[in-house]
Amino acid sequence: MHRKIIMHVGPTNSGKTHVALRALAAARTGVYAGPLRLLAHEIWDRLNKGQIVPLGIEPDADSETDTTSTVDVLLEEQGSRPTVRKTRNSKYARECNLLTGEEFRIVADNAGLVSCTVEMMSDKTRYDVAVVDEIQMISDPERGYAWTSAVLGLAAKEIHLCGEETAVPIIQSILQETGDELVINRYERLTPLVVQEESLDGDFSQIQKGDCLVTFSRNSIFALKRKVEEHTGMRCAVAYGRLPPEIRAEQAALFNDPNSGYDVMIGSDAIGMGLNLKIKRVVFEALAKFDGTSERSLSVSQIKQIAGRAGRYGLHGEPGGFTTTLNANDLPKLHAALSKPADPLSVALLTPDGGWYDKVSQVLPVGFTLSTVYEAVTFIARIRPPYRAMSIRRLNEITEFIERHGHNLSLDDKTLFMNAPISWSDPNSLEFTAQLCRLLHNQFRVGIYEALRPTPFVRALQEVEDMMLDDAHSTPASKALPQLESMHKALVLYLWLYGRKKSAYYQYDQALSLKERTEKALEWSLHRMSRKEEETDSERFGLQRDDEDTIEYRRIKTTKTQGDIERKDAVARARVLENIRGQ
Repeated sequence: MHRKIIMHVGPTNSGKTHVALRALAAARTGVYAGPLRLLAHEIWDRLNKGQIVPLGIEPDADSETDTTSTVDVLLEEQGSRPTVRKTRNSKYARECNLLTGEEFRIVADNAGLVSCTVEMMSDKTRYDVAVVDEIQMISDPERGYAWTSAVLGLAAKEIHLCGEETAVPIIQSILQETGDELVINRYERLTPLVVQEESLDGDFSQIQKGDCLVTFSRNSIFALKRKVEEHTGMRCAVAYGRLPPEIRAEQAALFNDPNSGYDVMIGSDAIGMGLNLKIKRVVFEALAKFDGTSERSLSVSQIKQIAGRAGRYGLHGEPGGFTTTLNANDLPKLHAALSKPADPLSVALLTPDGGWYDKVSQVLPVGFTLSTVYEAVTFIARIRPPYRAMSIRRLNEITEFIERHGHNLSLDDKTLFMNAPISWSDPNSLEFTAQLCRLLHNQFRVGIYEALRPTPFVRALQEVEDMMLDDAHSTPASKALPQLESMHKALVLYLWLYGRKKSAYYQYDQALSLKERTEKALEWSLHRMSRKEEETDSERFGLQRDDEDTIEYRRIKTTKTQGDIERKDAVARARVLENIRGQ
């Protein structure tokens, strides 16, 4: 089919996603694909509520701008009425389903639109319009393959690719081979970003209301939180990668609310995507981060994306944002990074589909290892530029773990664990994963509480919940927060596995309930860790949910036919194993 590719490229706070979303709202059929579940959820929510005015339609006179959007849209449109609305309007509402790694929300079986994470996007469905967000992630070493698959395989008449200017050359190179039409729309930042002449010179008393202090380790975040609260008397919200997206969004809401008492944000590079933050100034504590093996400097693109979060258009009285560094020796590096263009991307990541691994395994000698299968597939592929085969970090370590704990599992089950969102560096998460392997092999069905039994997660959750009920002034033990974070990741993993093998990971409702309880415990724990122990309205405890209940949807459940087939398959495998053991 003939495809028209429209790129919308520009820096953070340029409104580059705005036109694309309006085109999606106007389409008969379409898909939004983003890098984060929170982004997919926001688009799902807004389309169903009619908060995005379709392209070609003039908004109503009473239209009011919504400043809470996490995507890069125009918050104020000079000379016209806002097209991303604060209130719902059934006139603009579109039925849209939600599809992420761990959640399926079906508003209507025949809904014309779907909002999903990039990995969940279908290349078998035909669409009128597709929107792929953060296209620069096509070169991401761990997830880039999903964006490459979207560019190569999306069956849509009109495809909008939104992201950084750095992605233009690689997309041009790819489309030279596909023959698709390409249009490039470039956008400028809507407000100025000013690098201040002086750093804070290590003086935490210079932190101001509306500042975001950026650092790159969890321990540093809480150490800086304590210092800022001690030196300024202001409370700090936090946002970092290990924190569940729901809690990051809640912390952002506290920071954005002028009456919450949380005037400063302490965050990692997690603030660069998926959060709506009313930041006036970004202060870098460092311009380097540990990447798992060594300390490395941030790229120009990373620095620009993080610094660009300051001064979002339409959110502050005076236009523009500011950025500086905590330490004087970092300020020249910040000036240099923001004054030069980021290097263009040169590769697009690819990964073979699951069928490749099965085919390769059939020609390998008896007794092959899982790592051999993955290495052989990469070798056989012989991928040419501008593509590069995705490599799995710590491949030997991960495959050895799966072979040790799941050596009797099928290759399909092993590759499922290879692709799953597992925290491979977290000992408690590894114990949970090992238990999943044991239960799947021994029982063919994995209950969530039985899977959690070897971990300290449930006990940690119960202890925090007891504190929430019995003593509003108690503070959770220091180990409780990381254990709750790990528990949340374990529950997300279980829900992810449910979406791919429902008959085995069958306790969806129980896992979802535990996940919601964990989120409330995390939010409460973060609040109690703040320096000030002021009394707060009880409504502040527990996540501030939006009015999701006004969107009617159902969750996808295993159909009776599908369940019968899977159960029949499990019984058959059990009988085969019994016969083998009896011989």
